[in-house]
Amino acid sequence: MLQDAHSRKISIPVSAPIGDTAVIAGENDRWLYVHELIGDLASAGNLTIVAINEAAAERILATFTLDAGQGITLQDEPGEDNRPRFELKPGEDFVLRVTGGTFTGACHYSLRY
Repeated sequence: MLQDAHSRKISIPVSAPIGDTAVIAGENDRWLYVHELIGDLASAGNLTIVAINEAAAERILATFTLDAGQGITLQDEPGEDNRPRFELKPGEDFVLRVTGGTFTGACHYSLRY
């Protein structure tokens, strides 16, 4: 049986102004597992979570409409032991697309070997 071995979780601060912000750069030989994204939006707007590969092809993973100061917490899939909220393929960047104001918070991720 093939094991799903991944690194321990890495925590980074996030500050994503209006537009696209590559929060985590993808690696060509590793899957990127995003376990948690927490934070809030300074002004009312949309937060879109996008995976973008080297060819600029996009996969929209989620979109949220938030009020000014409204917080969001996205964690591992409920009821599934340590299953990441978002799985990005090798070479895909984890990008936050923001409208309305700066999104600030934190992200917890790991890399699958």
